[in-house]
Amino acid sequence: MTDVEGVTTMSSTVYTMGEADFTSMARNMSRWVNHVLGGAVHKYRSGEAWAPSVNLYEGADHYHLIVDLAGMDPKDIDLRVEEGMLVLSGQRPMPETPDGACSTRIHLMEIDHGPFCRKLELPDNVDVEAAVHLEAVYGNGYLRIRLPKR
Repeated sequence: MTDVEGVTTMSSTVYTMGEADFTSMARNMSRWVNHVLGGAVHKYRSGEAWAPSVNLYEGADHYHLIVDLAGMDPKDIDLRVEEGMLVLSGQRPMPETPDGACSTRIHLMEIDHGPFCRKLELPDNVDVEAAVHLEAVYGNGYLRIRLPKR
């Protein structure tokens, strides 16, 4: 076995995949599973917490996080700093069906809803004292958070 950059392999040839390759492969695997099982396999599992996607950017004097929280009411989002972690939690409602009927048959459900929680370790140079008073703005489905550097 060969150890290559922390990855143990059976041969000396290591193939790397970019994010787009992995996403495409995952999408194809999902389609194949749906085909083999003869129906829709839903990603959503009732009662389980999900984690919203986050982008993190670094500027000269701050970090900027953008969190994908489409369909949320800002008052349902809890954002705090505790023990060097940024903690984001809340609950997103299930999207309403187009006709509002509860008897609508679901063929595919990929939009996460229900309780969510995301904990992010803050970089060492974040000004934690100032970060307690977070600058956060919600709009167009994104929560934008500014974290000042020391």
